[in-house]
Amino acid sequence: MRGLRNRTSWVGLVLLALGAAATAAAQDESPAAPKSAAGGKAPAQDIIGRPADLDLSKGVQAPPRDASKLPASFAEAAKTQPVDAKWGSAAYRPKSRRDFTGIWINQGGIGWTPGVPPGARQNPPLTPAYAKRFQQYLADAAAGKPTGDVTASCLPPGMPRIMTMTYPMEITMGPDRVMIYAEWQEQVRRIFTDGRPLPADPDPTFNGESVGHWEGNFLISTAFGFRLETNLEASGLPKSDKAIAYERFWLADDDTLRDEITLVDPVALTKPWTVTKTFKRAPPDFKLLPYVCLENNRNPIGPDGSTQMILKSGGNPRQ
Repeated sequence: MRGLRNRTSWVGLVLLALGAAATAAAQDESPAAPKSAAGGKAPAQDIIGRPADLDLSKGVQAPPRDASKLPASFAEAAKTQPVDAKWGSAAYRPKSRRDFTGIWINQGGIGWTPGVPPGARQNPPLTPAYAKRFQQYLADAAAGKPTGDVTASCLPPGMPRIMTMTYPMEITMGPDRVMIYAEWQEQVRRIFTDGRPLPADPDPTFNGESVGHWEGNFLISTAFGFRLETNLEASGLPKSDKAIAYERFWLADDDTLRDEITLVDPVALTKPWTVTKTFKRAPPDFKLLPYVCLENNRNPIGPDGSTQMILKSGGNPRQ
């Protein structure tokens, strides 16, 4: 696997450096600052190593503004923005058949196959090893100790499960990408359409890598590089980290979006598995709501790895 380009590690090094500097200052030991080639202090850098640009005198200047006159109440602050009297009264109309802009609501429930509840009725074409894993998840759930859903511990659902969209999603269109915002855990997925190559050996992430192109009015996407611990639905229906999601998105009509997903997984599946998700346009005044899993999480993970349940505020978890 190629080297990780993990900005979290970079931030960790910065924090360690700040901690060391603070300790030295507390001991009245001022460490010598790094010197530049010219002998002065090295310039501050941004997160990718470029000199930080802190010169506000360059470029376009904002006109003066008297901050003392800015409203201090929500009611008055709301009046600082123009309001369209027709907002929320008319549904958005696509500008073309390639325009998926809008908020969309999943049809068909939370199972991987629309209209089929999570569990054995999905009839997945699993390999023997993964079928055994799935049966264990189902048995744990039947015994009252479900273990198959990582989202109970507030991990993201990841791809491809995110496209079931248990909660609504919003799509915006850019010249070089399609942006998908999920209300569920406020996840963001980007399908790039700028011709970039997909990595042959990606660093695994929850949503992986997605690149697409247009064939007529169909957005054709290829996505892979998903984390191993994610699954396809709440039952624990598994996939491997070798899964590839081949998608075709299109507008069936102005208010109906379809996402055909074919999973190819040489480790978990015996054959390609295709399902088609359907989404209906939300009402014009609809909006996504904040989703913070750790706030009021009623499904904590117990010491034995099972998903527990809190039935009332302040109550103890029940298995």
